[in-house]
Amino acid sequence: PQVGSRPSIRRMQVTVDAALFSSPLDGILKRLQASGDVLSGAIGGPLVVGTLTPQRNAMTLAAKDSTSSFAGVYRQVFASGFLKGWRGGSIPCLAAVPQFTAIGPVYLLAEKRIGNPVVSMFMASLFESLFTFSAHRRNAQIQYNATVPVSQHVPCQSIYRLMGAGFVPHVFRNCFAQMGIRLFSPHSYEVVCRLPGISTLSEGKRLVASDFACSVLAATLSLPFNHAFSWAACTPELEQMSYARRGMAMVQWLIGTYREQGVKLLARDVGIRINYTAFLFTGYRLVERTLVDLSHDA
Repeated sequence: PQVGSRPSIRRMQVTVDAALFSSPLDGILKRLQASGDVLSGAIGGPLVVGTLTPQRNAMTLAAKDSTSSFAGVYRQVFASGFLKGWRGGSIPCLAAVPQFTAIGPVYLLAEKRIGNPVVSMFMASLFESLFTFSAHRRNAQIQYNATVPVSQHVPCQSIYRLMGAGFVPHVFRNCFAQMGIRLFSPHSYEVVCRLPGISTLSEGKRLVASDFACSVLAATLSLPFNHAFSWAACTPELEQMSYARRGMAMVQWLIGTYREQGVKLLARDVGIRINYTAFLFTGYRLVERTLVDLSHDA
């Protein structure tokens, strides 16, 4: 009987050990599952930012190239090979975790406390820029240097320098860009549902369509600020100017560029901006909504 009881004792010990280890693990998993808004920043942010690196690189080149067509800009992005289109994307991917933590949890917390979505968006955008400006600027400089002769290379700034020329338009770019999913989409859903063919879609697909339509508008509104940031990132002469002179130089460059090139250039730049921002925020909002729904079911 004593020999026969040893397997039972061992099974009891294994069961007790498993319970000791599984309890903390189950608690951690339940907490993660219940934190859908946090997970959306940690997972959804790097996923969409990494995937859309070629589109972000195209926006950088468009700010310094006013002669190439829409297709011509993308030919430059992939000129060195298909995978080279993702050149410089690793640092922005890492920065996407705090970036989309700002767009998600920070915004939601501020909106809950303040009750004003506009102020909450600005606070989230400022927080976002403090963590991502240096990474986005360095990404822009790497991509620009890859398309010009060595004699025209601009210095790549340290990722530890959190501010510099282009920081202010970077903040306003972020603020206007997220208006689509935060400010416009909740109020335009019913309008989008009335469009031909939309009513036949499922609820989830209608929400995606609403987010995308509103993100197209937000991308268009954020274009001047993004263009000013991209141009400033690849124009080192601005670093020697005062804040006022930097601002004047950016405004003069924007007005002068579109005055000379006209609607054709504006349409190209709007298309390039939409091709990044609309998909970025629509994709992120889809991940955020999915994870938040899962957390509610936890």
